[in-house]
Amino acid sequence: MSISSGRSGPVVRLALWFGLATGFGEVILLGLRRYLLHRFLFLGQDAAWMVPVADALCFLAVGLLLALAHRWWPGRFTAPAVAGVLAGLSIFALLLMYGPLHQVASILIAVGVGYQASRFLAPRFDRFLAVVGRTLPVLVVLLLVTAGMVRGLTLWNERRAARLRPAPVAGAPNILLIVLDTVRSLSLSVYGYERVTTPELERWAPNAVRFARALSTAPWTLPSHSTMFTGHFPHEMTADWRRPLDGRYPTLAEVLESHGYRSAGFVANTMYCSYETGIRRGFAHYEDYPVNPARILFSSTLGKLVSVSPFFRYRAIRKRAAEVNREFLSWLDGNREPGPFFAFLNYYDAHGPYQPPAPFDQKFGDASRRKELEQMREDAPALQWPPEVIQAAKDAYDGSIAYMDAELGNLFHELDRRGLTQNTLIIVTSDHGEEFGENGVFWHGNSLYRPSVQIPLLMKLPGGLPAVRVVDDPVSLRDLAATIMSVALPGVAHPFPGASLSRYWLSERRDSAATADTLLQEVNFDPRLPSNTPVSKGPMRAVVLDGGRLIRRGDGYEELFDFNRDSSETINLATSPEAGARLEQLRGALKALVPVRAQANSTPRP
Repeated sequence: MSISSGRSGPVVRLALWFGLATGFGEVILLGLRRYLLHRFLFLGQDAAWMVPVADALCFLAVGLLLALAHRWWPGRFTAPAVAGVLAGLSIFALLLMYGPLHQVASILIAVGVGYQASRFLAPRFDRFLAVVGRTLPVLVVLLLVTAGMVRGLTLWNERRAARLRPAPVAGAPNILLIVLDTVRSLSLSVYGYERVTTPELERWAPNAVRFARALSTAPWTLPSHSTMFTGHFPHEMTADWRRPLDGRYPTLAEVLESHGYRSAGFVANTMYCSYETGIRRGFAHYEDYPVNPARILFSSTLGKLVSVSPFFRYRAIRKRAAEVNREFLSWLDGNREPGPFFAFLNYYDAHGPYQPPAPFDQKFGDASRRKELEQMREDAPALQWPPEVIQAAKDAYDGSIAYMDAELGNLFHELDRRGLTQNTLIIVTSDHGEEFGENGVFWHGNSLYRPSVQIPLLMKLPGGLPAVRVVDDPVSLRDLAATIMSVALPGVAHPFPGASLSRYWLSERRDSAATADTLLQEVNFDPRLPSNTPVSKGPMRAVVLDGGRLIRRGDGYEELFDFNRDSSETINLATSPEAGARLEQLRGALKALVPVRAQANSTPRP
C-alpha cells in the first residue's frame, strides 16, 4: 500500500487520519482542562465533534498541497517525508493549546518531531499505511457517534424537561427578559442622550415603566447575569472570572420551570453566558454557540491560527441580534406545548470590538475610521489613543446600539403580530455599561464608575398600564428575580432575596418605596486585567445609600460622590471635612453587606 508516484489518494487519507487524530487529541486535552483544571474553554458543547472536523479540513488542505508536491518532486517529497510533515503539524497544533509556549518554540519542536517521525517511518512505511487504513474508518465512525451523542443528549434533556414540567398556574403571563449586553443608559436617547440611538425604545417606553437610575451589581457579564437569575450579590456566589455559577442557589429558570413555565435562552455572548458558565442552569432549551462553517473552523487551534486577525475572526463568528431574534421566534413558533414561556435573550452587538452592520456603521461619525480604530485597539492601550480615535470608538458603539434598537423594534412587531404583547411581561435591561475615558478608564470590568454600572431598565407589564411610568429612585438588578416572580406569579412563595420593584408602581406600596435601599456593586481582581486600572489593586466594592456613593479600591483608597448631583463622578468628597458622617454611614453600609472575608477574596497586584 505504498505511495507511488502520481498517486495522491494515500496522501489524502494520511492527511485525513492525522487531522482526525489531532482533533480528538485536542478534545482530550480540552476535557482535561475543563474537568480536571476546571477552566473555561469558551467553546460550545459541539466542540467535541467540531474540533476534529476543523482539524481534518486543515490537514486535508495541507495534504492536497503535499500530494501535488509528491507528484511533482517524488524524490524530495517522499512518502515518509509527507508523513513527517503531517506528524509535525499535528504536534504543532497540540502545542498551540499551551499558551505560555511561544509559537516559535512550538514550530521548532514540531519541526524536530516531524523530522524524527519521517526517519522512524521510512523503513516501516507500508506497515504504517496499513494501520492508517484499518483505523481511519474507526476515527470516522467515532466522529459520527460523537456528533450524534452531543445532539441527541441535548434533545433528550429538552424532552425530559417537558415530561417533568408541572401544569402551569392559570392566567400566568409570558416573560421575556432582554439583556442588551454592555449597554450603558448614558448612551441611550430614551434616557436623554443627544444622539437618537434608540427610537424604537422611545416609541415603546410610554407604555412601560422606566427606571431612570438602575444599577447592575457588577461591571461585567457573568456576576451581573448571575445576580439577575438568583437575586444574590456577586460575593455570595462562585461566579467570577475563572469560576462558573454553581448550584448553591436556585435560578429564575429553575423556579419558573417548577411552576409550569417553558423556559428557553438565546444568547449572543457565547463567552460568559454559555452553558459552561452556569447561566443556562434551569433552561429546558438553550442556544449559545451556533454551528456554522466559521465556528467549526475557529474551534481548533489551527483554525484560529489561519484567521487574518482577531477582528476578522470576531466578525465571522459574532451572533448578531437578528440571529438571536430568529432563534427565539423559531423556537416560539415550533414549540406547541401549553402554558406560558420564560425566554431570555442576550444581544451582544454593543460589546467591543464594535462592528455595527450597514447602514448603522455610518449612522454616527465617519465609518472610514473603523480600520484605524481596529488597528489602534490591537497596537496601543486606549489611554494612548488620540481624541479622534476615541470618538470613532464611541461612534461605532452608538451605531451598534442603534442596530440593536432596530432589532428590538422588529421583535416587538413580531410579538404583536402573534398576539403576545398584552399577556407578556417584557423587560429590557443590560448587564453592565461601558467606559470611554470619562474617569480615565476604558471598556468595562475594571472599575465601578457609573458608566460601567448604570444601565437601562424598562418593564412593560402584562395587562393595563402602570400608575407610575418613570421611577427616579436608584434601584438594583438584584431585585429583578423577585420582581418577575411578584408580577408573573403573585402570592407564590419563591427563594429569591431582594424586594420586588413593583413597590414603585403599585399605589398601595408607593409609600414603602420611600425607604432607601442600599445598592451594592462589586468587581474582583484578575491577573489578566490591565495593570493600570482601578481594579488592579484588588477587589473593589461600591455602595449607594441616601444620595451618597462610596467606591473602595483593593488598596483601601476611597472615593465619595454625591449620587444625585455628580452623575459624572468628578468630585471626590472623601477628603472633605464635611463628608465625615456620610463617609462613616456608607462604610457601615458596606461592612453590613459584604463580610470582611469577601472584601479580601482576591489577591491585590504587588
